[in-house]
Amino acid sequence: MKVLLVSPNVESLPDPVFPLGLAYITASLEKNRIQYQVLDLCFVQDYEVAIESAITSFQPDIIGLSLRNLDNVSYPHYISYLPFYRKVVQTVRRQSQGLIVIGGSGFSLMPGAVLEYLGADFGIPGEGELSFIRLINDLEGKKGTYGSLRSGTADRPTESIEDLNALPIPDRSGFDNDAYLRRGGMGNIQTKRGCPFTCIYCTYPLIEGGKVRLRNPRFICDEIEGMLGYGIDNLFFVDNTFNYPIDHAQAICKEIISRKLPVKWSCYANPRFVTPELIELMLASGCTGLEFGSDAANETMLVNLGKNFTVKDLRKASAICQKSGISFCHNLLLGGPGETMETVHQTLDAISNMSPTAVICMIGIRVFPETRLSLIATEEGMIGPEEDFLEKVFYLSPAIEDEILPFIEGFSKQNPTWIFPGLNINITVELQKKLRRFGIKGPLWEHMKIGERFRKG
Repeated sequence: MKVLLVSPNVESLPDPVFPLGLAYITASLEKNRIQYQVLDLCFVQDYEVAIESAITSFQPDIIGLSLRNLDNVSYPHYISYLPFYRKVVQTVRRQSQGLIVIGGSGFSLMPGAVLEYLGADFGIPGEGELSFIRLINDLEGKKGTYGSLRSGTADRPTESIEDLNALPIPDRSGFDNDAYLRRGGMGNIQTKRGCPFTCIYCTYPLIEGGKVRLRNPRFICDEIEGMLGYGIDNLFFVDNTFNYPIDHAQAICKEIISRKLPVKWSCYANPRFVTPELIELMLASGCTGLEFGSDAANETMLVNLGKNFTVKDLRKASAICQKSGISFCHNLLLGGPGETMETVHQTLDAISNMSPTAVICMIGIRVFPETRLSLIATEEGMIGPEEDFLEKVFYLSPAIEDEILPFIEGFSKQNPTWIFPGLNINITVELQKKLRRFGIKGPLWEHMKIGERFRKG
């Protein structure tokens, strides 16, 4: 059984992101001695030619596509990636009789709807390292009779992998690691799966479950050493929250320090779990910045959004970062349930007073099925019971919808270190490419002052 793995994710803003999920799948295929090849479309000039060439030369029995995201989750400049994914599937169909299997975090958000839209044969929601191997083994004995098989997918991930340490280290050998480092500024690595928190819009618990499963810091650092072998010396920890549990985060930092690994890294962080001791360890191990999933800086909105921290926690975490000298960024979501222009002003004023290195601010919240936000939007009549979530579905509080965009246009002119992705303000593809051409690594928000010079120049 021969498997062609395809990464069809070609988004380059804010950065091209290495397909970590697919690298986990390749490692599992290698471990199980299944013949495979990788086709990454991120940097190809002509995706149809690339697909035709790969299929003609390899003649795969199964073509697996890993979908990282379904869209850019940005309002009002919304971009869906689904039409391109469908073109990829159609190109594969023209070139191969093999079975098309869809997976990835994006697919897991709406597996049934995405499978039908793309016209693929099978889908694997959730963690695919074990499920994909089982599917391949099930199909092995039915080779030549695929037409009699019933295509389909589970509605939701059916299992979580309890022991992440039993998984092989992601295999990056089939990817252009140099291009991702040069154009994307960093590699990526995961230290845990699962999210115990209850943000009303978040899909992490749906995809990874609510139980936190930790990787051993020794194995994490083994992976980092392997990445250094590829020249990847700047990393981003993709966990939804790196610093929870705190003792796990500290153990990772201590392992990096003890091995004297020459890396720079950054991460997502929860402001409730920030201590001077942790930040000191993070700095000593090469951390350059933290992105706080703050969402708001108003007590009412923090409660409405299901956050587990307070404005006091935000101020305390920001003060610790300021004192240590580490860069920090607040990510905001304006327009959730109960948002008014008064709460918007309170959030913006409070965040400004925390003096972050940068702020990333989204207007409106992308609604996905089975989240609490989807229930709220249904109760309020914003969406119907038969809503097609593959389309552009955003929650934007009626109290601000007429004022927020003009206000932000003016606000952004006075705040050049605030990034508004949905409005293409202070971050564009051209600016991103210019910064990367100058060899700047790490998240672009850490370099907003340099970016400001480029914008003015």
